[in-house]
Amino acid sequence: MNVKDPTQHTPISSGPTSRRQFMRNVVAVGGRAAFASALLYGFLTLRRGSIPAAGVSEDLGILRPPGSLDETAFLSACIRCTRCVDACEAQCIRLFGPEAGTLHATPYIPARDKGCTLCLACGEACPTGAIEPLERMQDARMGVAEIDERLCLSLNGRGICGACFTVCPLRGRAITQDMRNAPVVHPDACVGCGLCEEICLVRERRAIRVRTERHAALAVDRTM
Repeated sequence: MNVKDPTQHTPISSGPTSRRQFMRNVVAVGGRAAFASALLYGFLTLRRGSIPAAGVSEDLGILRPPGSLDETAFLSACIRCTRCVDACEAQCIRLFGPEAGTLHATPYIPARDKGCTLCLACGEACPTGAIEPLERMQDARMGVAEIDERLCLSLNGRGICGACFTVCPLRGRAITQDMRNAPVVHPDACVGCGLCEEICLVRERRAIRVRTERHAALAVDRTM
């Protein structure tokens, strides 16, 4: 009877099956390592405060609810009670997350996803006056809509639209129409509700967007 020498090792097969299994193991290990690295990078980046907070746009500013005080006074008066969110009929008010630092739990409106219908209920619900109650929608100075003529279908000759004019609660004053239904924004009447930005048919990057002057709040706390 042949006795196997325990000092001898069984050679590893170099066949196609073994090579495929080896490559699968390499890919699996590499994938787990890449995932762990990405997770660690994301955590460290978040800790440094360098991930842009949802609702913060460096070029457009922050869109606050209608009647909001100027940014410094607003941040001092807002107690993060969320009553404005509960009162909002359009359910367009969002709250900043913890990644926004000092803006955490304060309200903003993501016009690209959901514009403000100017129900003005948020001002009535605010207990501190951070959002002042308004009687008329034309008093809501949230920002001003701006049109990118290169993207607007009615202005660049790619179609005839008019969606922003149709949805505007102050149409005929804040937005009028020119030839081919081309929109014309009147800054003195536009309140920056963002409904035009929400409805714009140019989806990748809206042809009309609301710009605000609330840039002081972009100094997100980076000591987190």
